[in-house]
Amino acid sequence: MLKQVVRLLMAALVVSIPYAAAAAERVVDPVKSWDNHLKTWAVVGTVVYLTVTIPLIYFVFKYRRKHKDEDGAYIEGNTGLEILWTIIPMIIIIMLGVQSWAVFNDLREVPKDHIEVKVVAFMYGFEMYTPEGIKTLNELRVPVGNVKVNLTSKDVIHNFALPAFRTREDMVAGENTYLWFYAKEPGEYPVYCAEFCGSGHSSMLAKVIVMKKEDYEAWVKSKQSEAATATLTPEAKGKNLVESLACLGCHGIAGETKAGPALNGLFGKTEELEDGTKVVVDDAFIKEKIADPKAKPIKGFGHIMPPNMLTNEEYEAIAAYLKTIK
Repeated sequence: MLKQVVRLLMAALVVSIPYAAAAAERVVDPVKSWDNHLKTWAVVGTVVYLTVTIPLIYFVFKYRRKHKDEDGAYIEGNTGLEILWTIIPMIIIIMLGVQSWAVFNDLREVPKDHIEVKVVAFMYGFEMYTPEGIKTLNELRVPVGNVKVNLTSKDVIHNFALPAFRTREDMVAGENTYLWFYAKEPGEYPVYCAEFCGSGHSSMLAKVIVMKKEDYEAWVKSKQSEAATATLTPEAKGKNLVESLACLGCHGIAGETKAGPALNGLFGKTEELEDGTKVVVDDAFIKEKIADPKAKPIKGFGHIMPPNMLTNEEYEAIAAYLKTIK
């Protein structure tokens, strides 16, 4: 009997060898790997469920007590059957375990032919950097191919989730994590923060834009040309400051209310403070609000805005920019 058990275990290991070998050799699209893996688990789970449930229902009716004085037959058991229904699930578990390891290994082992980008999370948005150093906010542009994304956070724990590419990873302040995906086809793909990070969590949205290589190269050249030739006006400087200070994580510019009031149409508007007094949003108020956000909290919004000590020129630039967005 012991020899039979050993032989069955050896058979299980032999069956699993092709899975392990394939894991070490193949180059895969993680999306396809995860989808196939999910289908395999679904099929195996369904077969196991039906294999157990159908005989169970049959036996419940066939061997039910016919009358109250009936005693069930005394059955010693079947050693061979018990070994069989132990070994078969063991083989299935080993095969699924090896396959799971293979898929996870593929997800963590970045292909050699990849580009590297960087994403920094903050409350509530993502700063994104291309390999050329071009910084964007909540919009990452990449060419078709393999992309490694280096991740970190400025504050609390966030999670960079790319459902279309079946991948996600935590972003932790002071630590560097990563994920990779295969940008197979041009298009726009949503990005979410999948770790609750505060009151503005639900508005922490971004996107990955996959472009054809020639289109991506043209976009990079245009951005580099703009950076080299642009003479920034106060309004443009203010726009850059608003983006770099991560203001748009909490403030919309198209009328949407997030963790803070929308910035468009804000300049010159009369706002009610928490103590019931009313103030006009002018240059002085903007400067005071940026330097000490808790001094005059606007009614209906929290106290999550951090203070930012800027130069007078920078305060004026932000005010100039706010005047332009209506």
